[in-house]
Amino acid sequence: MPKRSITEIMEAMEGFLDDFDQIAREAHSRYRAYSPADLLELDVRAQAACTYAHMVAAADRRFDGRPRVRPLEIRGLKVWLLDEPNVVIRLKKMDENGASRRYPTKQAKAFDAGKELPNLPMPPVRLTIGYHLDRTGTQFVRSQVARPEGRSIAWCAAIVAQEDREADKPIWIDVTRQSRFAA
Repeated sequence: MPKRSITEIMEAMEGFLDDFDQIAREAHSRYRAYSPADLLELDVRAQAACTYAHMVAAADRRFDGRPRVRPLEIRGLKVWLLDEPNVVIRLKKMDENGASRRYPTKQAKAFDAGKELPNLPMPPVRLTIGYHLDRTGTQFVRSQVARPEGRSIAWCAAIVAQEDREADKPIWIDVTRQSRFAA
């Protein structure tokens, strides 16, 4: 199967991009609505875990009953298979380059490497959908879509917020980090 480009994949997923953006934004907003005393007690790991739980719940609500979207749980790894555009997604907190920083589970490593996973039909494109926060870890910067390839990221695209979109412009921007010594 030929490898699809960032443009081909993102254009095929355009009908889902607003959903992904809202899932990430709603989850972060819900976490930030916790009482200030509770927010002070939660470290970065707990913040990511709480926001992740809100993202999973939001995705389940948003995609429940939607045709050609199948939620799957593979040994604790929650993913959604989108029959058309033939991608499978997982949700994560990400850095500006589309990488997640937590220690990956065996299933997450297999997902990122494109390895076969039980009950997951092959070969959908594996994507990570998530959010990027500012340096303080408090302000939402953007929703992102990343294409992991093992330990590296092939590409990363930012979803343009609805209020920032311009007519006749793409609703996503390639934000892939460029190699410092690229030819």
